[in-house]
Amino acid sequence: MKALLIRISFSEAFFKVHYTRGFRQTYPIPLPTSVAGMFGAILGIERENLKKEFENNLFGAKLVKYESIINESTTLYQYKTAKVERPVTPTTILVNPTFLIAMACKEEKIETIVNKIRCGAKFLPYGGQNDFFPVDWRIEGIEEVEESDEISNYAPRDWVNNTILENGSEVHIFPVRHTLSDDINFYFIVNGKLKLKKKILATKIEKIGLYNLQSFPVDTNE
Repeated sequence: MKALLIRISFSEAFFKVHYTRGFRQTYPIPLPTSVAGMFGAILGIERENLKKEFENNLFGAKLVKYESIINESTTLYQYKTAKVERPVTPTTILVNPTFLIAMACKEEKIETIVNKIRCGAKFLPYGGQNDFFPVDWRIEGIEEVEESDEISNYAPRDWVNNTILENGSEVHIFPVRHTLSDDINFYFIVNGKLKLKKKILATKIEKIGLYNLQSFPVDTNE
């Protein structure tokens, strides 16, 4: 198995945190469902067909850099009978993020996928919301996939043994709807690594942990 890596940057991005009510927070790194959506857009795969088309593929992402996380106010229009309510809710937005997104599959499929992408994107991928289009994107390369107990992106909290911090490291904990374990919380790491209690599949060089879509029942773009 090999993984195709794409470097993609946005002026703004928002990947909705699960379970939140009354406010809207963003994950610092897109979950596998959002990553699959980006690859699906580039390849021209309709959203409702992603899980079928990518049934045997693995996905993950890594935050390379970002400028800041800002707070914005969003007005929500709620219709209740004849009355319209317009509550204002705080929203966190990633500013100028750059990600490495990865899709892994059987080696014989990689060349076909790369050739399709080099012919141009069918649709522009977006950063969590359909008004956040990329500033730039390009194929970064192809990496081997191997088992590793050190990853550079995210994992369920109960899988993490400890964090390996570097200069400018950040660790975030957010709830995620998933079926990988009984712990709803995930560790997200930026500029560092997570030391896991077990080995999972990851890209060999960038150490991007990879997951199947069946483990994430809710699309993070919703």
